[in-house]
Amino acid sequence: MKKIGIACLLLVFLLTGCAGSEIRARFKEASELLEEGEYEDAQEIFEEIIEEERFLAEAYRGAGLCQLFEGDSADACISLEKSLLHADNAGAEFVRDVNLYLAFARTRNGQYEKAMQIYSDLTARGAEADVLFLRGRLHLVMDEEEEAKADFDRASEIASDYDLFVNIYRVYESTGRSADGARYLEKALELANLEEQNYYDRALVNYYLQNYQDAKELLIAGIRADSQDTRCIFLLGRLYLAMDDVPDARAVYREHLSDEEVAPFAYNGLALCDMEEQDYKSALKNIREGLDYENEDADQGLLYNEIVACEHLKDWSKARDLAARYVARYPADEQGLKEYEFLSTR
Repeated sequence: MKKIGIACLLLVFLLTGCAGSEIRARFKEASELLEEGEYEDAQEIFEEIIEEERFLAEAYRGAGLCQLFEGDSADACISLEKSLLHADNAGAEFVRDVNLYLAFARTRNGQYEKAMQIYSDLTARGAEADVLFLRGRLHLVMDEEEEAKADFDRASEIASDYDLFVNIYRVYESTGRSADGARYLEKALELANLEEQNYYDRALVNYYLQNYQDAKELLIAGIRADSQDTRCIFLLGRLYLAMDDVPDARAVYREHLSDEEVAPFAYNGLALCDMEEQDYKSALKNIREGLDYENEDADQGLLYNEIVACEHLKDWSKARDLAARYVARYPADEQGLKEYEFLSTR
């Protein structure tokens, strides 16, 4: 969501064809800073553009994204609302995009009813699977199970993307209702099986369904077809862990430590193996090895597992500090927020 939002922000602005070269350059700089996680610097530039009363819809949207990704959902709501107030000449896709971010900010700010109204207004203009999914997810947060099921069922009727079904399952899983989400996985498996060479996706669904032997055979076939398929490689490691086969999981991860691109993910896998064996000091050592690569895609998993390892070592102060930094960096991560809330009481 974050990466798509930033890309759309820049694209919408540049396609207007109205901006002068100087302000275009400043807007591009702010968007790039936002993508790099330099939220404070990016927001400063967006606010300078706002002060000049130029391209207000786009600049308020940019400022709102900065605030949202910094965890300031209340101010993000205000900025995104202002973006909509100045969006008279913006296209329908821009308005839809800002509304989706506003609904997300409302949800993060605990304003569930207002977020629900946004999703319902968007759905009234034309049912779309992604909006129905988001509204269904919010219904579950609000313990409205029947309404959630209705939205998920409707989304599944109009979608042909198996990812949607997997995501519905993940939402149910995150709320302790895995059994309710299993039937959506079955639908995902039907779609994934239509592509025989789609080893990873078919294996992933089987993994969630706990069809471990089927998943293993698919992953091995995928690796034989492409020895550099890191998705298959690391899912195989996770699968071995799920099967309580730590030695084979560890062997999978160790095999890829020499590849600089995938090494940080491999170190995270080794940390998971360590934690499975309750060797949390070794887990922290592997996590720090992985973080040394400064790989943004790998860092989130490494940083989350660092919190968990410190918890198990009962280093509550360190875990709490790490969790505070984590939620500031990844404000949309539900697991991280739960860890932070738990640690705040220790």
